[in-house]
Amino acid sequence: MRTEPFLLNQLRPLGKGGAALTQAAASIALSQGQPQTIVDVLHGRAFRYYAEGLRQYLAIRTGSTERADHYLAKLRAFVAKTDSDSLLKVPGIRARLYRATRGYIRNASRPLQPPSKEQLDQLPWRALPSAHMSVSPLNGLRFDLSAEESELLELRFARELGVQELAFVYGKTPVEMESRLDGAMAQAKVILDEHGIRDPDRFGRIIIEAFALEARPRSREDDHDGIEPLPNGTIVGGRYSIEARVGLGAFGDVYRAKDTEVPGHVVALKLLHQAAHSKSAKQASLRELRLIASVFHPSIVQFKDHGWFEERLWFVMPWYDGETLESRLQREPLSRAEALKIFQPLARALAAMHAAGVRHQDVKPENIFLARIPGFGEDEVTPVLLDLGVAATEAEMVVAGTPTYFAPEVAAQFASVERKPIVSNKADVFALALSLRNALEPETQDDVAAGAIDTFIEQRSRETPKAPTKKALKYLTPSFDRWLDRDADVRPTADELAEELTVLALPEERRQRVKTILRWTIPMALALLGASGAAVTVFYQQAEIERQEANRARLTASGLRQDLADTLEIAEQLELRYEQSRLTRTELAKRLARTDGKVANLHNQLKDEERRLARTRDKLAQNRQEKVVVEQQLSETERDLSDTERRLTATLQKLTTEEDETRGLHRQLRREEERKLELRAELVALETRLEAEATKTEELQSAVARAVAARSRAELEMEFLQEELEALRIRSLPRDPEPEPTDDSAPSS
Repeated sequence: MRTEPFLLNQLRPLGKGGAALTQAAASIALSQGQPQTIVDVLHGRAFRYYAEGLRQYLAIRTGSTERADHYLAKLRAFVAKTDSDSLLKVPGIRARLYRATRGYIRNASRPLQPPSKEQLDQLPWRALPSAHMSVSPLNGLRFDLSAEESELLELRFARELGVQELAFVYGKTPVEMESRLDGAMAQAKVILDEHGIRDPDRFGRIIIEAFALEARPRSREDDHDGIEPLPNGTIVGGRYSIEARVGLGAFGDVYRAKDTEVPGHVVALKLLHQAAHSKSAKQASLRELRLIASVFHPSIVQFKDHGWFEERLWFVMPWYDGETLESRLQREPLSRAEALKIFQPLARALAAMHAAGVRHQDVKPENIFLARIPGFGEDEVTPVLLDLGVAATEAEMVVAGTPTYFAPEVAAQFASVERKPIVSNKADVFALALSLRNALEPETQDDVAAGAIDTFIEQRSRETPKAPTKKALKYLTPSFDRWLDRDADVRPTADELAEELTVLALPEERRQRVKTILRWTIPMALALLGASGAAVTVFYQQAEIERQEANRARLTASGLRQDLADTLEIAEQLELRYEQSRLTRTELAKRLARTDGKVANLHNQLKDEERRLARTRDKLAQNRQEKVVVEQQLSETERDLSDTERRLTATLQKLTTEEDETRGLHRQLRREEERKLELRAELVALETRLEAEATKTEELQSAVARAVAARSRAELEMEFLQEELEALRIRSLPRDPEPEPTDDSAPSS
């Protein structure tokens, strides 16, 4: 359940019966510089403070959430028309609200009958908390008691009314109400005893759980009933045009506004609810502005301009695109890496505030904005701490915040504890560490069962939230135990917290260190595998026995790689155990030092402190026993580490042997490569000679061809000469006389 932030002035004593709300209203009014408006502030917040408890009471008494909302609307109207002074009269606001509520149910035109078991069973009962093993005792209190007994126990425990308040609600005397309450409690003890619950310290808590319904989500109307937003288009400060109301705070609203003097420029404008009519009131209204201006850090919201609108202070801040951490956690938890990026800047921002003498007092996911700034990457966010409306300086005795994020010393200011420790900057460190725990494991965040805020605050003043429970986050337990320690002196400063948050990255750093140590062994194993594969390739055509040897070498390398992986895992586990042991031992040493100091101081105290001294000594002995156990565990861890080192040495020896064999194979490969190069050179020489011989052959073939051609020409010439010789021979033979020609014969040609 989300709870309303409120304040307390430490100079005022805390009483019962709604006094926390009364003093919260007084502190709010004083912080505004307007003591005369205490009743007005109270009047405006009274209904909202008790609304959830009233709604659940009405739903259980009528058996219907719809009827509860109907009567709640009537009650809202009753508060609106009732004079503030009347609400403040003894026995207080809470008693008057529940008396009016009970009157509506009983004095209706048709008085309602007590709801049946079937109607009650249909109500949205709160989910079973982990503290209870069974819902049976809760159902016994809900269904087996009489209507009067059930109502009386609900009002006393779940709605937190005292005996005087109950007497006013019922119109009886306190003595009579005590008698009735004792009778109802006796019946409840019988039911709880039947379910094996006999511890009186648990009775009150179980009764609260028995009458707790699921809280209704808060709406903007619930938070700001009667506070109208500025109309869109309203000009503030002569230049800022209101576009929409985007944030609803306890003291002012935040609007998205357009800067008319700078085209395209959008700002966030906060306008306070309370008007400041006097000079002193205006100076008091400037309080938040002064606190913002006194600190500069990228993760703290800054203001740019301010002024007055209808006597109400306004100031301008940068407009951020993004979402609150609370909205982000609606989807899924943060990873450790995301948490480190978000919470380390926030711790440094708190350190800057504390160095300036300012305490934030309301650190929670709702006030952490994850801004996405253009140019910084889509996945990059800048965490910004919002809302310094309840911040205080070191000189101011004002305590504020949201109860579910109260540090124990803050809760003690509102609780009935005798010792109220001083509230310091360590309260902000507590709230930031609790926000971190809820961001890593949202399902563990606290809620206020049945709207019983006073009971929750009492519990927080004595107990602190637990560390994350997920297995992957268990190693953070020593850190969270220190960050969320009930003793503020044990917690770190904001600066120290920023440094210690690096523990979120410890598993990754540890794995990186182990990888660095073994980095040289992995390439060697891969080289061995490569050499084995190369040997198989080079000597593939060798005898069968050589191939078997190569296969054995490859199998050996594979086994070696598995051994290396096992060694890596063992080393990582050992380092994690050693780191946890080291952190625990350091924490124990610090606790022992603090306890020894307390023992030394107790010797000087009075005799009535002897019982406390005995308890402290018992605690010291227990811590020493824990130290012995831790030292024994550390010795076992060191022995395991020695065994691992011996195994690592043996592995290195095996690697050395395999490396020698690999070098032999490399030498043999080099010799074969050199032989191949020699053969290749001879082959090149032969090819050169062959090319020369081929050239000579071609030349001889050309010469032969020329000779054949010459021979053919010679033979042709010889035949020609023979023919001419034959012709000469014929011409050289004697011829017969030719007859003389006659006159009539024609001469021969």
